[in-house]
Amino acid sequence: MPLVLAAIAVLLLVAARLVVHPGLLASPGGEVYGHAWVQWWHSEALPGWPAGTSLAEGAASWPVIDPLPTAFAAGLWRMFGPLVGYNAWILLAVALAFAGGAFLAKQEDGDPLTGGLTLALWPALLGSLMSGLTEDGGLGLIAAGLALIGRDRPWSGVLAGLSLGLAAWCGLVIAWVAAVVAVGLTLASNRRAWPGLLLGGLLAGLIVAPLALVHADRLGGAGHRAGSVIARAEPLWRLNPWHGIDLLSLIAPGRQDPGDALVRIHPGYLGIVPLLLAVRSGWSRWWVVLVGCALLALGPVISVAGEPTGVPNPVAALAHLLPLGDLLNHHGRALLIGGVAMSALAARGVMRLPERARLPAALLLAVDLALLSPAPVPLPITPLDAPDAAHMLADLPGEHVLVVPAAGPGIHFQRPLLDQRIHQRPLRLSPNRPGAPIETDAGMWLAGLAFPQPPPVPEEIDLPEMIVLAMPGYAEDVAAGLGTPDVLGADGSAAWAVRGETMPVD
Repeated sequence: MPLVLAAIAVLLLVAARLVVHPGLLASPGGEVYGHAWVQWWHSEALPGWPAGTSLAEGAASWPVIDPLPTAFAAGLWRMFGPLVGYNAWILLAVALAFAGGAFLAKQEDGDPLTGGLTLALWPALLGSLMSGLTEDGGLGLIAAGLALIGRDRPWSGVLAGLSLGLAAWCGLVIAWVAAVVAVGLTLASNRRAWPGLLLGGLLAGLIVAPLALVHADRLGGAGHRAGSVIARAEPLWRLNPWHGIDLLSLIAPGRQDPGDALVRIHPGYLGIVPLLLAVRSGWSRWWVVLVGCALLALGPVISVAGEPTGVPNPVAALAHLLPLGDLLNHHGRALLIGGVAMSALAARGVMRLPERARLPAALLLAVDLALLSPAPVPLPITPLDAPDAAHMLADLPGEHVLVVPAAGPGIHFQRPLLDQRIHQRPLRLSPNRPGAPIETDAGMWLAGLAFPQPPPVPEEIDLPEMIVLAMPGYAEDVAAGLGTPDVLGADGSAAWAVRGETMPVD
């Protein structure tokens, strides 16, 4: 019962902002719009499972990276709407992390409360969830699977394979890191456990095989953002938005506000109290996992306090030699698996304290991870409000909708994807590329409205037939070229039905 109450307390803490500001548990500067959009069109298709959608450009083939979270959220979305559908998975991910951390701690003769609190409040996990990376929510399954490797109990290896296989259906990136760790733990295990672990490995392979086939092109490198990593100064080094974890961010406490930057957040903070407790735990195989994941998380080139040192990272180079290792885009996600190791080490460390000091130590650890991490707790909120004009398109001719501005400082180009649930018309938008995909003078003008020096209004409007939807604050700019809007929202948004004829600007 104390563990259940602690888990509930963590969930209430993570979701506390929902009481004041209903919305999605994520930062609007991350990838929440794209991930929630995928959940929406899958919910519309249930009980079908589409391979892609015609609702956006370039999305005809769109195999989801996280089938289990998408199916779970889409089902609840269909019944109760986005507020329940999306947020239920985020909260379940935190609950799974707590359960997985507690289970691992128990297997390691550690304190389950400390293990659960460590993994549920792990900054790398909360940063991923804050960034909208719903595929990282299977971390608790990975913790449970790794906890079972090397145990002498019957069927432990099979259960480990089952848990790790299911985790891959939540997300392939951290499942790959977990697989590398699982192989290492297996090789270090007592040979008497190898038959069961081999059987578990075969089971995991069978579970993952259908998913790998669906993503064969991606796993083969198609569409991968290849090329050398550009080492550059990073003012948001505590948040590590690109490529890898800053070395100093591993131990530097304190918040960092990303401001208007539209970035994913990958905190490197390990926690001062968790580290002290881990040191108290003594030697364990989990030290190898923690240090290995932390080193891999540093990325190809090591940076300190936002400044690249020019020193290559041999661990990242070694990882790239492993099968699929060169597909890692942000090495910092390896630190998610580092959290599994930290939960085991901190839990063991607490058990080496006097009994009266164990609960205070666990609570102090929770305070450290919740208050000193760059990842905010409670999680931020992405509002669900769509522009008024999006509700007023039913009577306008034109199949496709172009939402402007399509890019620029402070403009999240994926925002129209989530708003699409209101008007449900196809978008002139590529989910993976900012900007309006209309290469005419008028298209370039509309695409650049939010930039400090926007393109001038063209002499003529050469746009295909569609609806132009202007976000609040930009209706007057669009009207300078398209004239009086067909609909005008109370919030300042507006829409025009473009006939597809080249027209001079009055």
